[in-house]
Amino acid sequence: MTEFAGVYPAMVTPLTKELEIDENGLRHEVDFLIERNVHGLVVLGSSGEFPYITVEDKKKVIDIVVEHADRRVPVIVGTSSIATDEVVQLSKYARAKSADGLIINLPVYYNLTDDDVFNHYATVAQAVDLPIMLYDFPELTHLDMSPELIVRLSYIENVVGIKETASLEKIEKVLKIKKKESFRVFTGISFILLDALKLGCAGVICMIPCIAPREVVAIYESFKEGNIDKAAQQQGSILSLISIVAVPVQTPLVKETMRQLGVNIQPFVKNPLPQITDSQKEIVRKTLTDLGLIKDQV
Repeated sequence: MTEFAGVYPAMVTPLTKELEIDENGLRHEVDFLIERNVHGLVVLGSSGEFPYITVEDKKKVIDIVVEHADRRVPVIVGTSSIATDEVVQLSKYARAKSADGLIINLPVYYNLTDDDVFNHYATVAQAVDLPIMLYDFPELTHLDMSPELIVRLSYIENVVGIKETASLEKIEKVLKIKKKESFRVFTGISFILLDALKLGCAGVICMIPCIAPREVVAIYESFKEGNIDKAAQQQGSILSLISIVAVPVQTPLVKETMRQLGVNIQPFVKNPLPQITDSQKEIVRKTLTDLGLIKDQV
């Protein structure tokens, strides 16, 4: 199985003004990220608006990204859903289309026990022979997987890692109590990447590498080279991007940031998500201008 490590942008899903999949924009996004030396791609995660995209459109996104990436980097497909059956269906499709792995979170409606959660992942793993990344994001899924549950899930044969969008303290506990050596832990927050790498994380899966791919890759590469001081300086250089994601719904601002950086996409998002405002566009413009990433006019 593919061993995942490094910087994996959690891709946005470009849409047209009619809120249909922007196929050309999606291909442009793939090229933009790969040309900036990211280590892999994650599609149809939270940044990709997966709860609001139909299964048929998800299949279209999978087709385009896997084909256009063309084995240049691994592609991990988000197949998350409330329903186990739908996760299995979409995961089988991703497998048939030669995706390299799956990333799956479990949004909940009813209260689930740890056994229920375990059975969900075990069912998917049994149905599809692809590496599976767990995805713990309690703020959005309303399911807070304990470190003990995560370690239990890690023993499912083809579960190979987790994206942990939580505190460094939780990441540290998972790393300390896990026994499966090959189980990789990724942080979901680029702004703590260096500290997470110091703890033993394998990398980051996040939307920030969509807008600063070279900068986030540089942090990872400097760390791997043993140049911690340089990595710390590079980590500090991306902190001003917090202004772009310091909103309840980040995806439209991330799309607008990519647009202003020259990616051929628009900031439209699926209903019921809020469309970007003029004031948010100005926040993006000012942030990128202050960083020297764009000139004063867009």
